[in-house]
Amino acid sequence: MRRSPKTLAVCVAMLALPVALWAQTVSTVAPLDAQERAALSPSRATLEQGRSVADSACAKCHGMDGVSTGPGIPSLAGQRTVYLLRVLREYQGRERRNDDMNHTVGFLNDEALLAVSTYYASLTPARRILTEDELPVVTDSTAGGDPFAGIRDDLKKCTKCHGEDGNSSASGMPNLTAQSPEYFVTSMNAYIDGDRAHKLMTKLAGGLDQATLEKIGVFYAVQEPVRTQTAGDGNADLGRELSEPCAACHGSDGNASGSDMPTLAGQDARYFIKAINAYKEGLRQHEKMFEAVENLSDAQAADMATFFALQEPVRRNVRTPLTAEQWLDRCERCHGIDGNSTDPRFPMLAGQDPTYLAGALQAYAGKTRNSSTMHAMSSPLSESDIQRIVEYYASREPRSVVYMQIPCEETPASE
Repeated sequence: MRRSPKTLAVCVAMLALPVALWAQTVSTVAPLDAQERAALSPSRATLEQGRSVADSACAKCHGMDGVSTGPGIPSLAGQRTVYLLRVLREYQGRERRNDDMNHTVGFLNDEALLAVSTYYASLTPARRILTEDELPVVTDSTAGGDPFAGIRDDLKKCTKCHGEDGNSSASGMPNLTAQSPEYFVTSMNAYIDGDRAHKLMTKLAGGLDQATLEKIGVFYAVQEPVRTQTAGDGNADLGRELSEPCAACHGSDGNASGSDMPTLAGQDARYFIKAINAYKEGLRQHEKMFEAVENLSDAQAADMATFFALQEPVRRNVRTPLTAEQWLDRCERCHGIDGNSTDPRFPMLAGQDPTYLAGALQAYAGKTRNSSTMHAMSSPLSESDIQRIVEYYASREPRSVVYMQIPCEETPASE
């Protein structure tokens, strides 16, 4: 049995939980059963049996040395014993779906599953040599700082007119803050589809895919909105009265609550008037807005523009995306520092095949792989989040773990 010189020694006391709690606990976090506790201290005979099972059933994909034979296939060398055993059980019970794995483990008994799990867990962690295209691109932002790093170049196209944070200082230009991401995407698609006539915006928005538009929408939604400096010269009191019919969609103070409605509070007065005129002239297509503006005079539009410009915009209730560092902090709770878990129930992520890691996260996010905990963790992940997490863990140094069980003191029975 080979041991890595870089090995973590962990003392553990494995306690069985009450049956009622067991029933409420998903398989990944359930306490260890008797067979799993035995797997932490395997005999030489068990390891030799595991080698035989690996040779006949597993080596084609995972290698006798536990090193992946190709992209998308996980390396098993040094992987945590109980995790391996539970995954094999899930494949055998078809709780985890993969035709090759379902077929391979379908013929193995409990003893064989235990043996092959302990065999691969006993091996020195090692990685498949990646091709140049597969090598993780670890940058300063991989484990750190900027959740919007992937769209910074695209945001530069918006800065000249709308400011770096979406709060424009240019008269006649709208603030992009205080809007929902959904409305932002809808308005950009209106330029792309020709429902809003504006050559520059059609060109700029048309050069971005939908995923990027969504990320830009989130970026502006989480910035702190600032009231415009161009308040207009209309009568705000008259504007308040005129705006009463608008409250149902845009809020009494111009702060809309619906994700499909724009906030008007704090918006540039000149831009507001330009938008009203665009609806009047048919340069923007929206049936309800046609009805709302058809009898509105220029003076009334100016009054409303002044009223809304003076209102304080409120930031939408949109979650700021976590940085890669924050995501990794959450991952460490189960998978350990640098992906070297010390709990035998949770997999080691360090040095794992990047294609496999990405596929696993996508499967959890899409709920095609079962784990309520991982569903909750992965569902908010964007593609760039997944890429940064994968690049980080694939570049970490994997380490073995030796488990030493500590006997538990028996609790005296109560009289």
